[in-house]
Amino acid sequence: MTSCIPPAHVHFFKSITSEELKHHHLLRVYTFSVNGTANDGHVHQYQGITGIRYGHYHNYFGISGPAIALQNGTHIHLLEGIVELNAYNTSRSGALVQSAKADGLITELHQHSYSGYSTIGMAYEPW
Repeated sequence: MTSCIPPAHVHFFKSITSEELKHHHLLRVYTFSVNGTANDGHVHQYQGITGIRYGHYHNYFGISGPAIALQNGTHIHLLEGIVELNAYNTSRSGALVQSAKADGLITELHQHSYSGYSTIGMAYEPW
């Protein structure tokens, strides 16, 4: 009996966070690669850094919801969570300073929520 391991793949996720202190952030992330199919309930880990707004950014990480099968045989995942506090921002090649000059500066500690669905799987390894 031969067992086949489903091919590894990733998903892309793009969303806008909730608005807090009159601003929001853009999230763009590829999940970590995992072996799985549309029907096996697999999940993906992910981590990233929000876009910079008002001189700060937020780290975020999580585990996606299980695979959601689509009628065409592909699948997507729900990603949702709350970004970390903006407590440890350090300059990213001057981007924080440029953002603060362009938009203003928010130093109050805060968080944003996010929720949305990934794209279908991509970058599959060959079977």
